[in-house]
Amino acid sequence: MAIYILTDSTADFLPDEAQRRGIWVVPLKVQFGSETYADGLELDHAAFFRKLETAKELPTTSQAGPDDFLPWFERVKAQGDSLICLPLAASLSGTYQSAVIAKQLCGYEHIHVVDSTQTVLGLRLLVDLACLLRDQGLDAPAIAQKLERAKHHVRLLAVVDTLKYLHKGGRLPAAVSIAGGLLRVKPLISLRDGQLGLAGKGVGVKGSLAALAKLLGPELNRDERLPVYYGYTADDTICRELIAQTEQTFGPHPYEVHSVGAVIGTHVGPGAAVIVYLERDN
Repeated sequence: MAIYILTDSTADFLPDEAQRRGIWVVPLKVQFGSETYADGLELDHAAFFRKLETAKELPTTSQAGPDDFLPWFERVKAQGDSLICLPLAASLSGTYQSAVIAKQLCGYEHIHVVDSTQTVLGLRLLVDLACLLRDQGLDAPAIAQKLERAKHHVRLLAVVDTLKYLHKGGRLPAAVSIAGGLLRVKPLISLRDGQLGLAGKGVGVKGSLAALAKLLGPELNRDERLPVYYGYTADDTICRELIAQTEQTFGPHPYEVHSVGAVIGTHVGPGAAVIVYLERDN
């Protein structure tokens, strides 16, 4: 029985990469006025931020529906195989619930839908872990069980240029947005166990990166099976400074750098840098 892995486009796997690695991706949608695009398929990352820069109004995003998942589920059922489905956090989108409904419609027990409690590189990390566990020979129930445990150890912190996009998108209350919106202040946000919040702030880029390093703690308590993931929206300048700051503080470590796409870019805006890693499960 083969094991397939499916996620959504907020994990930001580029199409060629997903195909090469055998990862299935359900796209979410981004809408600029009357124009709707499938995230990652009809609008790549660079094109999205070019449109965002000139847009008169912020774009909107929409979740994937049950019909977006059902063909993949039916395919696995017809083949008699297993599937691990990892959508973005249920607390951030109805996409997870759509996957649950699609499983019920499919009526196939070998589909395992896991609430990742994450998105963007936190979601990518869990998908990579699922691939690693599959390649080690674990069966689908065992992989799902390990993912349920591992998701509580994903550490995601980000420096954002402004909180206005998160506030306008309804992801942060006004009071939190105002607290992080002072002149020259760069807010730090965290996402853990599905809870998005303001983790701190720093003055200017250097101050914010120093504050982020302190939030990471006295050591980079990293699970050595996976690298550290760094990401950026639109421009990687601050991301590269974040890498340098982290390596200066904690020493060299394996890492990957990825751009962040349209759906999360809509809610974060340009000028953000993110660090994600899986903590050791002591």
